Amino acid sequence: MDFNKLTEKEKQYARAIIECIDDGVFITDGEGTVIDLNINSLGCQKRENIIGRNMRELIQAGIYRDSAALRVIEEKKPVSMFQYEETDLLTTAMPYMENGKVKMVVCCEREIHTLEAIERELEESLEKNSKYEQELLYIRAEMTKNVGIIAESPQMRKVVDLAITAANFDSRVLIQGDTGTGKEVIAKLIYSSGKRKGKPFIAVNCGAIPETLLESELFGYEKGAFTGASDTGKKGFFELANEGVLFLDEIGEVSLGFQVKLLRAIQENEIMRVGGSKSIKVNVQIIAATNKDLLQKVEQGEFRADLYYRLSVFPIKIPALKERKEEIMSLVQFFTDKLNQQYGKEKCFSPKAMKILQNYSWPGNIRELENVVERLMLISLNDVIKEEDVTTMLFDDGTIDNFQYEGITLEEAVAITEKNLIKNYMEKCANPPELEQALGVSRATLNRKISKYGLR
Repeated sequence: MDFNKLTEKEKQYARAIIECIDDGVFITDGEGTVIDLNINSLGCQKRENIIGRNMRELIQAGIYRDSAALRVIEEKKPVSMFQYEETDLLTTAMPYMENGKVKMVVCCEREIHTLEAIERELEESLEKNSKYEQELLYIRAEMTKNVGIIAESPQMRKVVDLAITAANFDSRVLIQGDTGTGKEVIAKLIYSSGKRKGKPFIAVNCGAIPETLLESELFGYEKGAFTGASDTGKKGFFELANEGVLFLDEIGEVSLGFQVKLLRAIQENEIMRVGGSKSIKVNVQIIAATNKDLLQKVEQGEFRADLYYRLSVFPIKIPALKERKEEIMSLVQFFTDKLNQQYGKEKCFSPKAMKILQNYSWPGNIRELENVVERLMLISLNDVIKEEDVTTMLFDDGTIDNFQYEGITLEEAVAITEKNLIKNYMEKCANPPELEQALGVSRATLNRKISKYGLR
């Protein structure tokens, strides 16, 4: 590119651009002759005294002490240099090459005190980030202690951070995740971390309320609205949650017909009781949850697109437990400690039992894990819950379809399979000879295995 071949209009555009830059901008051709510069690079000089003159001449005249542009022309590579004069400058010069030759050099100058100010701002930002990280660590620790959220995996740390961010706003939140992943726990975290803490938190399972009652339950009703209605009328969940949070679980189960009424209530921040004739203003934050793919339901015409976008202002996706297995041991320990305190026990799980729990796929997620831990603690006769206790609980039907073998040895995997196979045939076979024949082993081998696995 030859700057001198540009039209006058093109030169005006180029000059307008470089004048918008806060740094000093200085452009020479491949011989070191000044083509253009902006006002921030002039210093005490006049433009006409600089443009068109060669940098070597300007150095000889004492106008400049050194030239980054001349160094670039000589070395044919980018150059950075400090110039300590009346104003200390950092100059960075970049070559524009054509066919291996320097055709033009663009120099940018910045005052060092500006760089120091940027460095101070960066240090302040890093300090703030460190402070925020400490606050997040404290919040996570408090969550573990108060509501049982374990956030050790990157996926769950992201979920928790999103929840804490959502708590700072009044936006609607849509929590999506499989059954048992802890959607209500995350909803309560948002509530307890936000400005509505201390106000009502009303949780409603939309899938558990019959369609015919959903409107009166959510919006309330006036006296005499229907047969059996209270003489004084009744407030609905929207009114009960006023100034607080309304948690709508299983929102994907709501019919298309009722979705229209729900959309209006959310859009207008007002409801009308069944049998009523006037609107009632409400101030609630809506947190909705579902184990369905709502966007897919929208595409299939089973969920209103406008309601979906109203609800999902702040979407949060909770991963399944099998996607964050590193948290299983901590969850087991949390549930064990809680139940020991509740029942006055001092029980624990053996390392092998823990390994079985960690490698199970947990289709029911955290809810299933908590249920299994509690059942094991209640039915186990020993203070140490062993491997065989866990396998009996998890695979009592003799199948291992839900078991995953990652993280255990071949010997352990064989033992689990062997025990469950023997247990399964023991329930089906009427006598020892039939059992021996079904398993294809001798009486001595069978007795040894039964004794080994405690199946008598």
